[in-house]
Amino acid sequence: MRTISLRAIRKLFAGLAIVSLIGVSTVAYGQNGSAIGLEEIDGRTWLIDPTGRPFFAHGVTHVGQGGHTEDVHDIAQACKDLGFNAYGYGCPPELRSDMPYVDGRNGIVPMSIYRTSNNSFRYVDVFDPAEQARMTGIIRQMCQSNQGNPNLIGYYWTDLGAWNLENPTGTNWVEFIRSLPEDAPGQQAYRDFLETWQGDDDEARDRAFLRLIAREYFRTLGEANREYDPDRLIFGDRFTFQMAVPEVLEEIVPYVDAIAIQPQFNPGFPERQYDRIHELTGKPIVICDFAIRFQEEGKNIRGWRPQETDRLAGQRYAEYVREAFAKPYIIGMFWCNPINSGGEFGNGGIKQGLYGKGLVPRPGLHEEIRELNRYLEENTPAASDRKAES
Repeated sequence: MRTISLRAIRKLFAGLAIVSLIGVSTVAYGQNGSAIGLEEIDGRTWLIDPTGRPFFAHGVTHVGQGGHTEDVHDIAQACKDLGFNAYGYGCPPELRSDMPYVDGRNGIVPMSIYRTSNNSFRYVDVFDPAEQARMTGIIRQMCQSNQGNPNLIGYYWTDLGAWNLENPTGTNWVEFIRSLPEDAPGQQAYRDFLETWQGDDDEARDRAFLRLIAREYFRTLGEANREYDPDRLIFGDRFTFQMAVPEVLEEIVPYVDAIAIQPQFNPGFPERQYDRIHELTGKPIVICDFAIRFQEEGKNIRGWRPQETDRLAGQRYAEYVREAFAKPYIIGMFWCNPINSGGEFGNGGIKQGLYGKGLVPRPGLHEEIRELNRYLEENTPAASDRKAES
């Protein structure tokens, strides 16, 4: 197979109109012995490790986060005992030589929808060169901290950003730019936009300017990520389905290799939602953070529709992953949280983990996950099965 460098591919794609990107087939790269890449095999997109081995990333997020007191090496071994083959975001430095992992920086712009609870939420003027320099610096530091590590799967940027014009924060990025002082770069960009805007539909106008905000934001981050680690996969912002609006998704396409989605923690695979995003972007999808929670005596479980038992939660989770695995464009999936963390009643509830505190096992859940991971491994092609293409 003729391999094209990731740097060359991205330089080509970044200058193309979005319409030309839809439907582009996956190109093999990252097979130079130093980086994880993507390759299409028999109509399915796979992650390819530096040895040429295809894999579907099935991992656990927050291994080094959550305030737990358990040793991260013990947590890592517990995850591997269940058959997981990767770490999601929140992987501590001491485990980055252990298994493939994903890294990211949640607060490049602190516009995550959950930040309203601690008053740290804010938008920034993405047209301001000073803000662009700040964001570029965060990307540079992130890339430098992973430089040369063959286990790095790829990079995330801002987590669960409030992109919609109507969103839980009560404001939006367009309104923020519109309210800036007259001499602010964003205000000037908005005035320039109004000079060319035609029409009397306020919502259409704001959606059009939201597109320009997204274009400037993703250009800043995407170009920085390419400059400081050009041969790595980029997944970009992590989206909820609700925040994955067309104007924004279309602008991220030239700068990412896959789209990162965090769905609601509900049983039942939302096939149409995933299909919509894949059809709109033409990109693979990584399910970056997901779990099925279950009722736990004496605990206030934070989650959607907790199942009655841990085994039932494991069954519903396995069903979801199998359906994701059947989609040829989904390249990985990550369980949210290894160990119970958070408060009790009246303090936000428990963020439930694969294990209880002290790595207390959950027999029903664990049995279902072990069987699931055996299924994923058995249905992953060997390196020798990869089709040669001229």
